[in-house]
Amino acid sequence: MTGEKVLKKIIVSRQIHPADFLKFLTEKQKKELLTRASFLKGKRVVHINATGVGGGVAELLKSLIPYFRSLGIQSDWYSINPEIDKKFFDITNKIHNALQGAPVKISNKDWVEYQRVNKLLAAEIEKIDCDIIVINDPQPLFAGTYLGFEKKKIFFCHIDTSAAFKPVWEKILPAIGVYDRIVFSNSEFVNGDLPHSKLKIFTPAIDPLSPKQKIVSKKEARRYLKKQGGIPADYPLVAQISRFDIWKNPLGVIQAFRLVQSTHPEARLVLVGFNKAKDNPAAAVIYKDIEAVAKKSEDIYIFFDPKGKNVEEFTIMAQNGADVIVQNSIKEGFGLTVVEAMWKGQPVIGGPASGIRKQITDGENGFIAETPADLAERINLFLADPAKKKKMGETAKKTVIKKFLFPRLVLDHLKIYQSCFKSK
Repeated sequence: MTGEKVLKKIIVSRQIHPADFLKFLTEKQKKELLTRASFLKGKRVVHINATGVGGGVAELLKSLIPYFRSLGIQSDWYSINPEIDKKFFDITNKIHNALQGAPVKISNKDWVEYQRVNKLLAAEIEKIDCDIIVINDPQPLFAGTYLGFEKKKIFFCHIDTSAAFKPVWEKILPAIGVYDRIVFSNSEFVNGDLPHSKLKIFTPAIDPLSPKQKIVSKKEARRYLKKQGGIPADYPLVAQISRFDIWKNPLGVIQAFRLVQSTHPEARLVLVGFNKAKDNPAAAVIYKDIEAVAKKSEDIYIFFDPKGKNVEEFTIMAQNGADVIVQNSIKEGFGLTVVEAMWKGQPVIGGPASGIRKQITDGENGFIAETPADLAERINLFLADPAKKKKMGETAKKTVIKKFLFPRLVLDHLKIYQSCFKSK
């Protein structure tokens, strides 16, 4: 990539009105949100992340920007140009895994390349007129260390750094320290070396106004999945909707499904992990490994290549149409697919990841499964007892309404933006 810009502005044309979402808040929350928005009116907040499509951060930003604008806060979003040298994303994928505890070796040459691209990012960020720069995740993290202007800087970390691989962490820690605020979605993800005075914790959420949160009948959803994916409509369906990543543990899902088939031989499994994100080149490798295992059975359906598919619509239908939804993550920043399914009345069987446990209370609004055998047992329970599943699904939806809707997340953002303009 020569002569092209490293940052790409993401055009967000959607417009909403505050009345559309204020109804989801209590009167006390509504008053606080409007007061804080009034303080920030006219300020400009710019978010930077790795990719404009695919992944939870892009999903969040796609909705956050219209909410901020509706409140009179100027807001824009830039991502790293997907045409940048693929090597950069290979390196940042290594960094991502190392921060989550994998013993990944990153060469000096890799660090030089990572820093080189971040210097280019910083040079372009400096030209953006704004009051607050918000950097999301490790890919553009080092850009903050090269910024020469006095803007407020916030770093959002959506991954678990609590047991980061030390050689990589020692390189990353000083870069995080330059930010005015450091935000995590989970207190358990915070590495003890981070400056506590700068830390803030708040969980992600879903946008109830987004088309992605559409609720349709199971019958309609299954008809769609049969037509668009060849998945039989008249068999029990188990689904994991998540990109192909070692931390999502799709192989464990297949192992559990094999056990389920001894009790429910008619069951089918679908793994929906369309590869839209450009910042995760390892996904194709994971997919090929899973495909090699799955193709031994005609009862398993895998979706990776988005070509010819309406990815959002397919995802919606899978979430609405499955008899059992699982999210078998070993590590997970939060896992928006869990709360999306819960909003649709689906109790989710989650893996042991800390981010999943923030959403699922075991035995109340879903289950936590530690092993493939545990996962199979819970799947069998839901398949055998639809009434219990329905009751837990109702509790799951109530959990989302209370804790994980966007208006609450917007209020959290306004609080931290405002705090940047006050004494610490």
